[in-house]
Amino acid sequence: MELTSDPLHKGQVSWRGLLLTALLLTFWNFATTAELTVEAVPPHAGEGDNVLFLALNIPQSQKFINWFRGDRLNMSNSIIRLITHRSKIERGPLYSNRETIHTDGSLLFENVTKKDAGVYLLVVTTEDFDEKRATLQLYVHDPVTPPFIQVTNTSVQDLMSIFLTCLSNDTGISIHWLFNTQRLRITNRMRLSLNNSTLQIDPARSEDSGDYQCEVIKGFVNKRSDRITLNIIDPVTPPFIQVTNTTVKDMISVFLTCLSNDTDISIHWLFKGQSVELTDRVRLSQNNSTLQIDSVRSEDSGDYQCKVSNQISSKRSDPIQLDIKRQPPKPIHVPSLKGIIGIVAQCLMGLIAVIFVLVFLWRSHRGREPQIENDIKQVDDEPTNPNEPSNPNEPSNLNTTSKEASDMKHQKKKKSKGKK
Repeated sequence: MELTSDPLHKGQVSWRGLLLTALLLTFWNFATTAELTVEAVPPHAGEGDNVLFLALNIPQSQKFINWFRGDRLNMSNSIIRLITHRSKIERGPLYSNRETIHTDGSLLFENVTKKDAGVYLLVVTTEDFDEKRATLQLYVHDPVTPPFIQVTNTSVQDLMSIFLTCLSNDTGISIHWLFNTQRLRITNRMRLSLNNSTLQIDPARSEDSGDYQCEVIKGFVNKRSDRITLNIIDPVTPPFIQVTNTTVKDMISVFLTCLSNDTDISIHWLFKGQSVELTDRVRLSQNNSTLQIDSVRSEDSGDYQCKVSNQISSKRSDPIQLDIKRQPPKPIHVPSLKGIIGIVAQCLMGLIAVIFVLVFLWRSHRGREPQIENDIKQVDDEPTNPNEPSNPNEPSNLNTTSKEASDMKHQKKKKSKGKK
């Protein structure tokens, strides 16, 4: 059998809480006695509660662990048995499907009724067949339902009044208050109603923050409410904005930082009394404490504020006036009439210089042409046949031919002059 983790019905005790109590009792009893003992936790239960039969000082060499109804060992009264050396569980005739046995010998009894009240017997058999016995008495009373606390608001401002009311469907009960699981110590700022059902704290302070419970007691049975956590919050103080310069030139970046002495706050930015619209130029840091405006423009001029808020209050900073100055445009240089005339004159002088250079180059080229003709004539006058006589007095065929060619040139020149 295994413990269930399903939520318990109203009026039942959590088995985890019972196990914690069992461990504490085990530690306490170990120091005082080594005898086998059993205890009911709680000893007085209401109908529908869960009860833990806590086994203490179980022998280490146990072989069988048996639970019986009544104070006598009778197999007809057997509820459940654990065979430890085989890790086997056997159910007895009185098993009701509400019992769960643990390896330490403890027995969880769920949803008890008044019929379950009475004596129970634990028998532990060791490996040498020595038997250890212990009994307990279970008391079951009329059921008591858990109360609950009613409060207007769990997060309130410091120095305000708080009213907590314990509500229960049961009658004939007494009510007690607990703070952080301990009995509440009533101070001069706290007052209880006539039947203790209402707790008033006036004024509430930060030290009053914590977990509150109310407990109802009827006879031997008590039940506690779920915890209510009160959070007493101080109101925020006004923040202020830090900026390097409130008058800046356009097209640069501006950083505005919201500074506050408070913690656990949210930060919100305002421009001219309205929420700042975020764009690709306007960005916020991760915690919204810094507002960055890139390439500021004239339309970014105006009042900026930051607002800090917590659960109970909010405050705004004083406005910061940001003035964006436009940079004057660079002057465009327009040349005067004298300047224009000078530019034209320079262009003409440059043009004349180019013409002069071109003429000079052309004349130089024309002057070299007669020299080239003379060079050609000298080449023509030189003898080209080595076999001819070298006597200068004898006319050669080459000279004769050259002379004839020269006479033909003169005749052509005369004819051309006559035509003109």
